[in-house]
Amino acid sequence: MNFRSLLSIIFFISGLFSQQFKHDFTGGYSGRAGNTDFQYWNVSYALTSYGDINFGSSTLKDSEFLLAFDKNNATWAGVKNYYNDQSIILKFDLWANGTFSPFIIAESSFDDALGIKSRSNYGVGAKYRVFGDLLSVSAAFLQEEEEIIGKSSISLFADYGDSLGVSAYGDKVIPKKSYSRLSIRPKIKLPLGENFYYQSEYYYKPAGDDVLTDWKNTFTIKTAQDWLNIVIKYNIKRDARPAPKVFMDYDPKYYTEGQSITFQNPGKGTIPNIDRDISQSNKDGYGDYYINNYKSEDTRLTIGINITF
Repeated sequence: MNFRSLLSIIFFISGLFSQQFKHDFTGGYSGRAGNTDFQYWNVSYALTSYGDINFGSSTLKDSEFLLAFDKNNATWAGVKNYYNDQSIILKFDLWANGTFSPFIIAESSFDDALGIKSRSNYGVGAKYRVFGDLLSVSAAFLQEEEEIIGKSSISLFADYGDSLGVSAYGDKVIPKKSYSRLSIRPKIKLPLGENFYYQSEYYYKPAGDDVLTDWKNTFTIKTAQDWLNIVIKYNIKRDARPAPKVFMDYDPKYYTEGQSITFQNPGKGTIPNIDRDISQSNKDGYGDYYINNYKSEDTRLTIGINITF
């Protein structure tokens, strides 16, 4: 979804509900030039509405609407989108401040660093307040669709006499996968003094042995201005079955049956670690390849300012 589409959704929903919304902007930037060329920025936006929401003559009591957008991008040594991820979440929560509140949710995201070209899900769930605003637990049933990056992901290897080296690259066509996923999320909101606030959310999302976890920590420091805060975010993502990063196979132009230099005996050459052999690759539906996966864990720390109006 591009920025223009996001703005269109905002204006459409604002007009539909005919209600005042709260806007939160958070952004941060880091850059270095000279011997090192590195630029990084992140921005997030949240549109929220609390209270009674009117649909013509009908009124939904004590409801909460959320539209949240988060974007991170980095350029390194002239390479654009060196790090690039984005997420958009749409959520409607009925009886939001009650002990029990059902909700519907939809999310669209991508993350180049994890090999996720696109991931979208939608579903229904409910939240239970264990200790008022301090601790709550949510659970949702989601229908998910995922597409993995496949461009330039095939590496063909040739026997160079004393080593195994890359002789050609190719694109791997990876079909989209659809499946059901459960999402469980405990959430802690903890005010520490008058000017410091801590929030922690831990998402546990199993789909069989494919388990995603996402631990989001937010530290908010209030300033003398009610509309301006300093925000520190620390995020840890983990995927029990990370996406394939490199598909490796012997180059048919140079392959000889029974050759001495193989993936098991690469000679002086070095090849990426093999996380899935051919049998495991076939079992997972990726074909006759040796596979090197993306790393299972990814962390991010950002510091920025938050503007509320």
